[in-house]
Amino acid sequence: MTGKSTVFQFEIRYNHILNFSQIARKILSPYVRLADSIKIENQGNIEERVIFNFESEEYLIIVGWDRILIKGQGDFQKFTESNSVFQTPYLNMLDKIMSLEEFGAVQNILLAANYVKELNYSKDELVQKFMQKTLNNSSFDILSENTDVAITLEKKVAGDETTLSYGPYFGANELIRRPIAPVDPTKLDGIDFEGIMVEYKHFLSTSKVSFETFVDMVNTANLIVEKVWKTL
Repeated sequence: MTGKSTVFQFEIRYNHILNFSQIARKILSPYVRLADSIKIENQGNIEERVIFNFESEEYLIIVGWDRILIKGQGDFQKFTESNSVFQTPYLNMLDKIMSLEEFGAVQNILLAANYVKELNYSKDELVQKFMQKTLNNSSFDILSENTDVAITLEKKVAGDETTLSYGPYFGANELIRRPIAPVDPTKLDGIDFEGIMVEYKHFLSTSKVSFETFVDMVNTANLIVEKVWKTL
């Protein structure tokens, strides 16, 4: 079985807009009719957030005083295609925010994503087999029994940071417990198996962001994760 993306989150972070709670409704109200539901957190506070839930299309957009993010699940391709929801309404919302007199500048962006791949091992075999393929023999003796294991790789170069963690995957419940949980786990098919999970993060300091930026970051993530699959 080939690996698959399960859930991702893309954040565009900007200078704090101190009066966001006072001006957000005016610029965001045209998008209310597009969403299946909306929710307002910290209403009236400086850190107010408006959550647009597009349940039928398995994604949501959160707009706040310091960032706008999109979280989606399933195949990345439906978000990287031209005229996808990443462009409208997500980037369109960003354009509205950037047109505000109070807007400063984009500070940085972050792509975080989870991937899974099925392996032909039982749950009892998985940890041992993973350790045999990725660690030296002395690692087995550190604990008397190993019930889980993970490997973390980092690359940091002046405002450009990539973190990659991977290890055994024990079924769909694993995804729910992760920092980036699926939008709707009941709609993620074919993920309840034993195998490997990759958690990927790419942080980039930049004042510019576009659809092409997102596509390039996703393509890079996919290539790196493919390298992980080849080691196992």
